[in-house]
Amino acid sequence: MESPPDSKALGVAYQIPRNSLALLMIAQVVVVVPYALQLSPWIIGVGLFCGYWRTAVFQGRWDYPHRWVKAMLVGASVVGVAVSGVGAFSLESAASLLILAFALKLIEMKSRRDAYLVIFLGYFAIATQFLFDQSIAIAAYELLAICVVTSAMVGLNQLHTRVRPGVSFRLASTLVLQALPFTIVLFLFFPRIAPLWTVPLPSVAKTGISDVVKPGAIAALTQSDELAFRVVFNGRIPVPRDLYWRGLVYSDFDAGTWSVAAELPPMSKERMPEPTSGGISYEVLLEPTMSDWLFAMDTAFAQSPQVSLSQDYRLRSTDPVLSVFRYPVNSYPGFVMDPVLSRRLLTRETRIDRSDNPRIVAFARDLYARSGNAEEFAVGVLKHIREQPFGYTLNPPQLQDEGSVDQFWFDTRAGFCTHYASAFVYMMRAVDVPARMVGGYQGGEINPITNHLMVRQYDAHAWAEIWVPEKGWLRVDPTAAVAPERIESGLTAALSVADLATLSAFTNARLGDWSVFNDMLYWVDSMEHRWNLWVIGYDTHFQSGFLKRMLGELTPVRMGLVILIGGGLSVGLVSLTLFWRRRPQKRHPVERLFGKFAAKLAGYGIRREPQESPGVFIRRVAAEAGLKEDQVGRIVAEIDGLLYNPTVPSESVELSQLRRRLRWLQFRLAFGSAR
Repeated sequence: MESPPDSKALGVAYQIPRNSLALLMIAQVVVVVPYALQLSPWIIGVGLFCGYWRTAVFQGRWDYPHRWVKAMLVGASVVGVAVSGVGAFSLESAASLLILAFALKLIEMKSRRDAYLVIFLGYFAIATQFLFDQSIAIAAYELLAICVVTSAMVGLNQLHTRVRPGVSFRLASTLVLQALPFTIVLFLFFPRIAPLWTVPLPSVAKTGISDVVKPGAIAALTQSDELAFRVVFNGRIPVPRDLYWRGLVYSDFDAGTWSVAAELPPMSKERMPEPTSGGISYEVLLEPTMSDWLFAMDTAFAQSPQVSLSQDYRLRSTDPVLSVFRYPVNSYPGFVMDPVLSRRLLTRETRIDRSDNPRIVAFARDLYARSGNAEEFAVGVLKHIREQPFGYTLNPPQLQDEGSVDQFWFDTRAGFCTHYASAFVYMMRAVDVPARMVGGYQGGEINPITNHLMVRQYDAHAWAEIWVPEKGWLRVDPTAAVAPERIESGLTAALSVADLATLSAFTNARLGDWSVFNDMLYWVDSMEHRWNLWVIGYDTHFQSGFLKRMLGELTPVRMGLVILIGGGLSVGLVSLTLFWRRRPQKRHPVERLFGKFAAKLAGYGIRREPQESPGVFIRRVAAEAGLKEDQVGRIVAEIDGLLYNPTVPSESVELSQLRRRLRWLQFRLAFGSAR
């Protein structure tokens, strides 16, 4: 193997232009900045320190690191990633190593080959960022980052004396924009295939709903106005009191904590009941949750092969939701869930430790004895809540794990939705009525621009379900008894002034009546919604539907032709743009007139030299023909005066006069050449 060439022998062809080096350092900052939200701060600090080191090398104040220094830096970086709290094999650890390699390579970069490696690492780091965030804002930012990195590569291919950052950036931006049409064609028509490998994606979920919940836990979600999901209805949007978004079913209760019971097998197609009439059709775009549970209105039947229905009527995805997940649903509010309850579910949904909260068990048994059946008992409990001094608050008193239901029902009497749903389910089970708590969201906000529903974390809610023979599972929301305005009008209407003061200013702004601010938020949300519909949510299922509507039956030949034609059109559009920019520019009317004059003289054998101006050419040929200076001097003066005067119209009197004089001169020269 040949040794690498000596940089001194190769000279400037081997070196990095100074302005290109500056572009590379700017590109490093632009690429690394978005990772500040995902990676440890010390990694970003290492990147900035390496940039400072390379600047010092450029200024001649520091030297390139020695081999032992580089080995120490690499070893320290690996150890730092290992002890920084991320998983041994996770996206965070892989991205951390990538950014560190990107930064460390910068300080040892000497040749163009090293610079190209840094550029390729920059492109790879840009692509990796989309595993963390796929929003329209980050896409626009990374498009800018691609232009900056490409401008550094453009600068590497220019002469040292011609490298200008502004020119390089404009050329790079043009190249990126020219590539967009073909990129769109490939995005729309190229078949979606499964990845050849997978990486563990971010471990932090955005959703606030958990499979383990204690009374009051959901109240903390009101501090967050992050989006949970969007919904597009095919028709009229139901009224707020009907917008219950089922997500999790809590069946196990222990030491004041509710949790999701052991999973039952998904409902098979053979056991899948036939939905009733009067369905509501809509589509959900769920934000990443890193979990497989989905949200839908009761009773939901998914229209996607990637979604299954569990035996407690929850929708579940085949894989964890790692990016915006789009799934169509048909819900049937009148559907009877489990008219006959299996023995296994009957046992699970009536199991509690009655010794944990003896006072409420005694209360429930006494009230049930005065009721005719489970439904009358439920009505009696709700009536008790309305008549007694119970309060709805985001900041309830702290409860002990043991006897928490007794403390809430008899002592504190202040709580959030989970307090009331938990106590209600506990009382139902105390008299052997099957009951369970359901967690999800309630309500939502309509975006008037695109008419879709936005459900945010502060819409998180919990309610109860009781089972009645032949009627199946019936929804009962105790919150509607203590704070009916929460269900009818949303969270704000149910909160006191003190509770509203605990919310962030941004959340209060969203919930308040700030018209200008809300209009701006609606516009931003509508843009993000369209991005999710046509870009993030454009998966295999929706691509197939789109192409079938466009092409009919999908065959490899048709797909290949569409990609070929679309690619040809996009490349042709770019080529047409390039040729249009290189088209001959409109010439000055005097220049066109003199060009015709010179062309006719060439037919007589009198040719103009490339370096001759019109005046020099006329004087030369006139002298060769024996004409005097006073015969051609006026023609030369007129040409110079008109040629360098941009305000002369194409049909001016002076131009007509010059045309006559050139015809006279042409005749004299032709006569002279004929002799």
